[in-house]
Amino acid sequence: MGTSHLGSTYITQRLKDRLSEIGSYPITTVIAPMGYGKTTAIKWWSTRRTKSNESSLFFKQIIVTDSVTDFWTGFCKVFREFPNLYEQLLTLTYPRDAQSLAICSEILDAELSKYEEDIYFIIDDLHILPSKVITSIVLFFAKELPSNVHIILLSRNQIFNEEEKMRLGHQLYEISAYDLRLYTEELYDYAEWCDIKASAPELDELATLSEGWFSVIYLNFKSYGRNRKWLSSSTDIFSLINEVLLEPLSEEEREFLILLGISNEFTKEKAAYLWAGSGTGGDSGELLNSLSKNNAFITRSDNQYRYHHMLQQCARHYFSQKPMEYQQKSYTRLGDWFMKEENFVPAYYSYARAENFEKILLCAEKDRAKSLNAEHAKDFFSWIGNCPEEILLHYPCALTACMVKMFAFNNIAELKRLKRLLLKSLEMNKTLSDEEKNNLLGDAEVSESFTAYNNISAMSAYHRRACALLGRTTYSIDQKGAWTFSAPSILMMYHRAVGFADTENEEMQDCMPYYYQVSNGHGNGSEHGFAAELHYVRGELVDADISNKMAMTAAKRKNQFSVMLTSEFLNMRLELLRGDYDKIKTSMQNLKVLLLREKQYTLLNTLDVCQMFIASSLNRPQDTPEWLAEGRLSETLMMFPAMPMLHTYYNQMLLAKGEYTALIARKEECQRLYGIFSNVLCLLWLHIRLAAAFEKIGRAKDALDELKIALDLAMPDKFLMPFAENTPYISRQLMELKEDNEYAEYVDKIFKLSELVQAGKNKILSKYFEKRADYGLSERELEIAELAAQRMTSAEIAKMLHLSSGTVRNHLSRIYDKMGISGTQKNKRLELEKLLKKQKTRS
Repeated sequence: MGTSHLGSTYITQRLKDRLSEIGSYPITTVIAPMGYGKTTAIKWWSTRRTKSNESSLFFKQIIVTDSVTDFWTGFCKVFREFPNLYEQLLTLTYPRDAQSLAICSEILDAELSKYEEDIYFIIDDLHILPSKVITSIVLFFAKELPSNVHIILLSRNQIFNEEEKMRLGHQLYEISAYDLRLYTEELYDYAEWCDIKASAPELDELATLSEGWFSVIYLNFKSYGRNRKWLSSSTDIFSLINEVLLEPLSEEEREFLILLGISNEFTKEKAAYLWAGSGTGGDSGELLNSLSKNNAFITRSDNQYRYHHMLQQCARHYFSQKPMEYQQKSYTRLGDWFMKEENFVPAYYSYARAENFEKILLCAEKDRAKSLNAEHAKDFFSWIGNCPEEILLHYPCALTACMVKMFAFNNIAELKRLKRLLLKSLEMNKTLSDEEKNNLLGDAEVSESFTAYNNISAMSAYHRRACALLGRTTYSIDQKGAWTFSAPSILMMYHRAVGFADTENEEMQDCMPYYYQVSNGHGNGSEHGFAAELHYVRGELVDADISNKMAMTAAKRKNQFSVMLTSEFLNMRLELLRGDYDKIKTSMQNLKVLLLREKQYTLLNTLDVCQMFIASSLNRPQDTPEWLAEGRLSETLMMFPAMPMLHTYYNQMLLAKGEYTALIARKEECQRLYGIFSNVLCLLWLHIRLAAAFEKIGRAKDALDELKIALDLAMPDKFLMPFAENTPYISRQLMELKEDNEYAEYVDKIFKLSELVQAGKNKILSKYFEKRADYGLSERELEIAELAAQRMTSAEIAKMLHLSSGTVRNHLSRIYDKMGISGTQKNKRLELEKLLKKQKTRS
């Protein structure tokens, strides 16, 4: 038989029995220390499953760094054969909150529900990631994804705590070191499998020494098979790896193996590229074949080779002892490979390990620093901060790219330092043409303009200078990005001074064309959006409608989805006044479809905020999206400049729910937030709601004081609608203030506009809600209940409402609980149909 079976996989019958149960559970964890054969066992099981014609889809990912970004990129890459799914997930980015998790689940469900066979996600080496990166995703997917989806997680450390295990209950299957280790009898069987002719005492001693640790046993068998010698009594796995895998190699083979250890994984082509740079010579293909043959510590999958972590750590230890010049040269060459592949993040980090600042700047220049996100901010600051100024001065194009990123990471001091260096660099530069220099200066002006955010004229001064300098579209703006920073209101963003709304409106009309010129229409239509909202809050509804249609037309022309959303939100508010709830619902649904199709995931949070406002306006806070209803505001994908609007509309929801003291307690927090960018309209709304809340808890004087502050903020700009929309809460204080000549005429206008607001609201409530017993169900739950009563399946309902099947199943579970329906699934549906028919008969 020989020792050739050492290169084959050996699985005990005990472990085979355990592995056979994986398909019966949504989630399996395989947890054991390194070297216990976790990866080998799952690979054996999945291969056997495929060979036995059990139709299954496998998606496998190996974690190679502790970067959340790298994890998500790797997760997306497993779907490369599904291009649309790959692009959608990549655009979504790592889901950090309930909303993005729900979107991720919907995206996956839409694709995976097409398949009837079992689908397995295998994620290996999970311990490398920071704790809890994967937990929330897995717990969410366990509830939401179809029943044919299974998740297998391999780690050295525990993945779920006891409370999470209890939540998962029977959904979780656990395989441990106990299942993977070799007991004495099994070690005897393995020795026979490998044709190891050792004595019983020798094998007993190995069993005692190894304690069933598979890697130690494998390395000893490999040594015994080669020269009939056991390894030293050391259980230090790295010493054993060195003794078995490195020491027997020729010097060339050893150097090759050590060099390739700097890369987490590699192809034959990448290995050849790195080896060619070492100046050692030798055929890399032959070396790779020789080293990987019959070596369980080097695996190959889809032309990608990968060292086991133990071998990689050993190789990297020896690499760290090489001369510094050799290390830097090797890491630079690794960075060059990544640059050639336009895989910029690992290129940055390879160059950083080489301390090659010139290459880091070249990478930033080529990438425009777009690949770097908040996770990389600290390292980015370090690279640029430690780079000698004489080097920075030679890379003016990189300086402008880094300026944009410094603003994104809120490092304004460094942005201004880079601007000074850019000016000095261009003064020294003798190779760039005047046109190229002006373009870079124009980019810098655009980058610096954001330091004056929401001061329209101050921002425009930068944009006008940029217009004079740029001979092309600026590189400092992502034309596909959200011009509104994902805020639902342009007026709320840019109205910053009491009594100056008309001036600001004129500035928007005058200034935005300059910005459009340098940015190729980024934010197109925003000046019309500002004007439309200004007309609306003044009660000038026809003018609001006209300006809003102009905003929508302009925004569509340049695919400016954030401006389109603000326009559509204003249109919903106009439909509230008209009492047409069907159009509001259609608007919401169409917007969601559009934003999902265009991968504008951040704006889905904004749409939720719009829905919260509509629900609160109709005194139906139960229709608020769950993450907002539960106050999980920190989970939003909305950007910081949009936070004042998020909190403003959240306060309206608290008022609708009757949580008056909670609203009052938020006063100081909101005032601080609104003061950062002087969001006057948010402040106005705050004082109106505080007046309402104080009135509700019987503190009339405080209510009157708050309302006076609100009127003082509103009257100079003739703002009426915020009061008219809240008249049911503040009518008593308004009547009292009407006795004062200072406010009398203004209050009359508020009451007149309020009649229109209340008429539209009452029309909607009487037509859509009052004749239906809702059993405490939200609007969405009522909608799903009625469709289920029509005997539509969960999948059919999900498709109609653009939800995931898992979300529909969760809604149905809550519906049955609220309506007191129990029994089998079929009986539940029949009882639901019966109850809803009975209610319609009564109506």
